[in-house]
Amino acid sequence: MGELLDHMLSPETLDLAWRRLRNDRTLWDIGIPRSAMEAHALRHILELVEQVRSGEYRPAGLRRFTVRKPSGGQRVLSALTLRDKLLQTSAMLVLSPRAERIFHPDSFAYRPGRSVDMAFARACERIHCNLDWLVDADIRSFFDEIPHDRLLPRLRKFVRDRQLMRLMERWLSVGYSQSSLFGRRRGIPQGAVLSPLWCNLYLDELDRGWDRRNLPFVRYADDFLLFAPERKWAESALKWTEKQLGRLGLELHPEKTRITRTGPHVVFLGRNLPGHTRHAGKKG
Repeated sequence: MGELLDHMLSPETLDLAWRRLRNDRTLWDIGIPRSAMEAHALRHILELVEQVRSGEYRPAGLRRFTVRKPSGGQRVLSALTLRDKLLQTSAMLVLSPRAERIFHPDSFAYRPGRSVDMAFARACERIHCNLDWLVDADIRSFFDEIPHDRLLPRLRKFVRDRQLMRLMERWLSVGYSQSSLFGRRRGIPQGAVLSPLWCNLYLDELDRGWDRRNLPFVRYADDFLLFAPERKWAESALKWTEKQLGRLGLELHPEKTRITRTGPHVVFLGRNLPGHTRHAGKKG
């Protein structure tokens, strides 16, 4: 058994994962409510571990439901069974510390010890350094559009454990949102425990590209700002970003992407950005 999978299935990791789910009243499995599972909790968990070790485990189908977006339209969320949540939470406990060692410091979403407040403060810090021309952008249908054939190689390189990777592939196989005529699967389920990790792993290449080109940024999942001292530099940053996203099989949302000078008219993570402080004659 691989080292990571062994760690994931250890009593200590499973106990911590189970305690994190103590208030979750989801079905343990199809036809088995949590209350019935708890009457024989040890047996159910030991059976689940044995299924994973033997390769017989299969995740249950996702239950999908829609919620209204604050900006209009609807978002499709997915609900896992509790047994699948337990395994994904245990995997996250093992993988998250490893991911934190490689993720860029200017990526803030879904990471321990990071918050919306910190991301907004970092954006203000950039602006106060006279980087007041912005690419204010959002990736179109990000979770629904991630192509599996490009995500999986990145996951394999990161996980480096065949058995744990096999679990990842099974979780992705029940969570994809669409498939092309040629069988190309796209999409990761919003609501799955591991989806935030998959999101950041997939966009880490974009983060590193910005860093290599010395493009200051703040990214919160699929919502990001790029910072420049002049408009022409912001235009160049936008053009490069569009090209890189195309290589990732993604594209910018045309109605939510623009180049603008900072100011209260720019709302980032629900807050108005400060205005620029440079002299009006230095607009770039």
